[in-house]
Amino acid sequence: MKKILTLILTICLSLSSVLIVKAEDFDTDKDKYIEMCSKPDSQKTPEEVTICKAFMNYMASQSTDLNKQLKEIEAKREEIAKDIKIYAEKIRGYDIQIANLKKEIDALNSEIVIKQEEIRIKEEEIAAQQAEIDALKEKLKNRMITAQKTMRINKYLDILIGAKDFNDLIRRTNGINSILSYDQATLDQMADMIIQLNIAKDALEVAKAELDSKKQEIVNKQNTLLVYRQEAEIVRQEYMKQSAELEAQGNRIAGNLEAIKNTMAEIASKLVEIAASSGFVRPLSGGRVTAGTWYYPDSFGGGVHLGMDFAAPSGTTVVAVGNGVVLKSVDGCGVGYLGNSCGGNLGGSYGGGNQIYLLTNINGNLYAVKYIHLLAGTPIATGTIVSAGERVGAVGSSGNSTGAHLHIEVFYLGSGSIANYAQNWNGDLAFGAGWGLAALSRLCENGVGAPCRVKPESVFGG
Repeated sequence: MKKILTLILTICLSLSSVLIVKAEDFDTDKDKYIEMCSKPDSQKTPEEVTICKAFMNYMASQSTDLNKQLKEIEAKREEIAKDIKIYAEKIRGYDIQIANLKKEIDALNSEIVIKQEEIRIKEEEIAAQQAEIDALKEKLKNRMITAQKTMRINKYLDILIGAKDFNDLIRRTNGINSILSYDQATLDQMADMIIQLNIAKDALEVAKAELDSKKQEIVNKQNTLLVYRQEAEIVRQEYMKQSAELEAQGNRIAGNLEAIKNTMAEIASKLVEIAASSGFVRPLSGGRVTAGTWYYPDSFGGGVHLGMDFAAPSGTTVVAVGNGVVLKSVDGCGVGYLGNSCGGNLGGSYGGGNQIYLLTNINGNLYAVKYIHLLAGTPIATGTIVSAGERVGAVGSSGNSTGAHLHIEVFYLGSGSIANYAQNWNGDLAFGAGWGLAALSRLCENGVGAPCRVKPESVFGG
């Protein structure tokens, strides 16, 4: 009961944290979430996947058009599943378009910063002009009040009549004209300043309109980016549901099998000398498990998944899980993408990219280990004898892959010897343990005898 309550509390806390993010951050820190959610789900942490779903819902709630487009994409899921290879090819361009949209959004954000600074300067100039006009108004107001008190209309006449002589009259007349001219000049100056102020205000409104336009352009591009990403994710999910079957439709037998047998015959005496390992070594240091064995998580589509995926930076060292020999090595695939079949054309598994098949003895039992999606140029050669923990390749993203990770599968082959199995291998890249959905009928954990598939988590941990 205590465990159940703890689980419920954990779930509630998890959900509340997502709601807090949505309520407090989505609108004020939109760029951060656009950046996070523009990545494929396979490159996100589970928390990021959850947050991005909430963010997508939030964005859809802010835009009727976006909401409509997302619903239309979801409605196409069945159509996508039927023509998965066509759609997988189509979304290759989406990653490029998403990258371009991100650049355009960044450029617009820079323009907005410049425009906001321009508006700030204009507002300061307008405030200064307004203050100057207000000061002149106050000055004229005070002058008028003083004039009303001390120099009414008749006062000018009194000044002129009080002249002692003609020269005094001229002097007094010039003085009055000077006062009147000063007042007129002040009025003219204020009128000109008001005109300039109105021009500045009009320019400010234009700048604000341009700013609003750029902000709307960003929203439109962000929505387009999210639409591309959502369709790409649906295609990826549907592809993953079928990936095991697609692999099964490709090569099942290793290429250059005769050459492999010749190599094994040449090193037969060395194969006999390979000592059994006392336990499995983890295939890489660190790495985050992004997909477990037998089935993908729902976020990946939920399809059959016959191995364990470790996400790690490209170039991370991958090691032998035990003492053994490389039965088959495939190299020559560049960076892959969803639907890439590279690997099959080079004599390995369809879509596996650069790959290695290691034959090893652990505690007297024989196992085969399949490493795929390795970095080009790193898989060690067929026939190489290795010790547990020795480098055999590096993490990559070759073949049918959307991000750097290691996919690993483990096969139990019984109690035979490395030397005998290596020289008599029939080239089956599934080692008799089946392909696709049919492979789930040969799981060691269900009591099936050799050959059968071992759940990697049971020997490497989570």
